[in-house]
Amino acid sequence: MSKRIVAITSKLLDGNILARPNVTLKIKYTLPSIQTGNQRAGFHSSRQKHRTKNANISFSNEYGSFKNSNSCFTKIGSTRKFSSSTDEAFRRFRSFANGEQFTKVFVDSALSYTVSVAYSPKDRLKNNASADDGVYDDGEFVQNFKLLNAKNVYESPTGEDNYILAYTEIGIVVGVLDGVGGWAEQGYDSSAISRELANKITKIYLESPKLTPMEILSLAYEQVKEEGIVKVGSTTVCFGIIDGNDGRLSTLNLGDSWFGVFRKDENEKYKCIQQSSEQVHYFNAPYQLSVIPQDFLDAAKKRGTAYLMNEPDECDNYESKLRSGDIVVFTTDGMVDNILPEDIELYLNDNVDDGVNLNESLGSLNKNLVQQTTVLSLNTNYKSVFSQKLTSLTNQDYIGGKPDDITSVMVYVK
Repeated sequence: MSKRIVAITSKLLDGNILARPNVTLKIKYTLPSIQTGNQRAGFHSSRQKHRTKNANISFSNEYGSFKNSNSCFTKIGSTRKFSSSTDEAFRRFRSFANGEQFTKVFVDSALSYTVSVAYSPKDRLKNNASADDGVYDDGEFVQNFKLLNAKNVYESPTGEDNYILAYTEIGIVVGVLDGVGGWAEQGYDSSAISRELANKITKIYLESPKLTPMEILSLAYEQVKEEGIVKVGSTTVCFGIIDGNDGRLSTLNLGDSWFGVFRKDENEKYKCIQQSSEQVHYFNAPYQLSVIPQDFLDAAKKRGTAYLMNEPDECDNYESKLRSGDIVVFTTDGMVDNILPEDIELYLNDNVDDGVNLNESLGSLNKNLVQQTTVLSLNTNYKSVFSQKLTSLTNQDYIGGKPDDITSVMVYVK
């Protein structure tokens, strides 16, 4: 009988596990009363015969405007303009609503780019016991502890995740970050470093758009460490810059967030033609940029352990030449720990056809993908990517989605 995942310890942030020959993974589980097969509700999957069609998406709005899609199936929007001031542009690019989108056209290019961000923060105050489990209950003490440590993250619309989304007259920068949640369990704001690093990357790009992603990340990371707003924290990062002249996408990735380029094949079906590889020290311990006080480092050294700390030059780098019709997705591990790139292919093929104008409806397409993945992540009978990895690692059968923050930045090229 499969073990059902009901709670997962946050990403690991130190190397203690490396010194232990017999590792016990901190996964809470129950034995399900009813065993079910693979479930990929909301996706037409090659691993399952059933199919759930999504409602058609149809929107209209003024070309080139920003749009806030508060519903996947309702037109709600507003046209917004802002000055060329870097400060005002920065404030605008750091305050996107869930499902909002914009279209950017470059003077000397035949291509235009519609970009959207969508997000779904994890419910950090939820009791992990389910109605049919009857085994595991947080209890009042744990619930109060959750409330205390979740305060800052709970107030963040993207949870511990964050996004990068901005343009200049020569290009667009897009990406995601994921604060390592292990710090929240020790009483620190695990969303601070992803938020501040996203701020710095955005501002540096707006001021110096000709810099490479690596140059921007290195400068941004140094500024975060020097500024002192972030007292302690760690984050993954995955972002890229689109050259507005020739459609070249230069991307870097550090950790287990993800990006993929989807392109139609000869049968007019979307296929993932390029994607990033996760960088991990070991299971659930991704490469991470860290801000850690010296006294923490000294104490860890006395214990014979070390925190996981990586540098920008350890990023993987990718180059892509985008074409008309391509869809690019940047997302945190909350999505790819639950569904596969093949599932995203099937979702796009189910929802994007000749009758859908993505210049108008990309925000809804993105938001709906995040919402459907969130539903799967909360399904304790679902064979998630994470549960299958855990099964392979432990040689025990695990089942269940992986609840997590999910943030997705989607780009449509036309």
